[in-house]
Amino acid sequence: MKIQNNLGFTAVEVMIGVGLTAVVTVALISTQVWLAKDQAVLKNQLEQSIDEKLAERIIFSDLSAVEPSFNNISLADDSGNNFFDYYPDVPANSLTTPLSRAITITSKTANQSVSLIVQNLSAGATLNYDPTAAYSFGTSSDFNVAGSYTFVSVNQNNWVKAIRPGFWIDGMTLMFDTPAKLRPLSSDGTVNMQVAPRSPVYVGVVGGAILNSVGNPFSGLIKSTQPVTGAAIPSVDSFLQNVPSIGGGQSVVRLRAISAIQYTLEADKTLAADCYPGGNKSGTPFYHSNLYKVIYKGTGQAGQKVLLADKVCSFSMSRDSVLKRMIYFKINKVDTYNNSPSDTSTASL
Repeated sequence: MKIQNNLGFTAVEVMIGVGLTAVVTVALISTQVWLAKDQAVLKNQLEQSIDEKLAERIIFSDLSAVEPSFNNISLADDSGNNFFDYYPDVPANSLTTPLSRAITITSKTANQSVSLIVQNLSAGATLNYDPTAAYSFGTSSDFNVAGSYTFVSVNQNNWVKAIRPGFWIDGMTLMFDTPAKLRPLSSDGTVNMQVAPRSPVYVGVVGGAILNSVGNPFSGLIKSTQPVTGAAIPSVDSFLQNVPSIGGGQSVVRLRAISAIQYTLEADKTLAADCYPGGNKSGTPFYHSNLYKVIYKGTGQAGQKVLLADKVCSFSMSRDSVLKRMIYFKINKVDTYNNSPSDTSTASL
């Protein structure tokens, strides 16, 4: 005869069941905590990545229009060489200066901003300008004597405004140059090929019917002298009357709208000093910064300061060769800076 136990679970079985339930509960809680932490890390990484990539897209767009800066502005790199030197007509082995250029700014360095000139494409494309459009011409009764001429305005008879309405607006900054590339002469009368070639330029800001002189940072950036003689170019009239010819042919004058852009790092001392020189934690830490962008008008008036990225340790630009117009740049944020990232973004022309 079979005896059946109707008393239920024994004390040992209950203890085992409670123990297994506790183990499963602890495992579930641990998994939830781990997932929450992992999600927080992923969210933070995603937000930082979006912030960094958005800033890099903005800078990429700026640098894609940086052609007016090459050989026309003075910007010293970390070694004292001009960052925007460009040699399109010489072999590398003929240059006595280093081929590469690099500039890095941090809240720790003396230079905490980078300024450059970009073409303002929103105002319109480059315009081939006819110098005669700026002058009023008289007549001469003697065929062998030239008639008189008087400078009136670059926009005489709305010549510029009719073709590029976006150019002739008060406050717009305009740059005149030519395709000609000139160099200074050495003491023996030969051309100094060690100097990057450039065209004469004149930069002015539209005010009514005339072009006025520009303020900073334009006046401090632009190389406004004649490339061969070093003489000043005091006015657009002087520029137009002394435009170099190309191969003995008629002068070609280009006109384009430009803007001055400044990237600035401002240290945020309210947070921890968690940046390190070169990303090496053995160095003395310094405060990370916020990266801002400001666009300047020709009058020197600064536009709205725009925050590109926060928690930035450094912003760098580099060129591997002055024979190419290619710029590499990188925004190093706190979490990536300490890992010494090798990835770079590129803007090419």
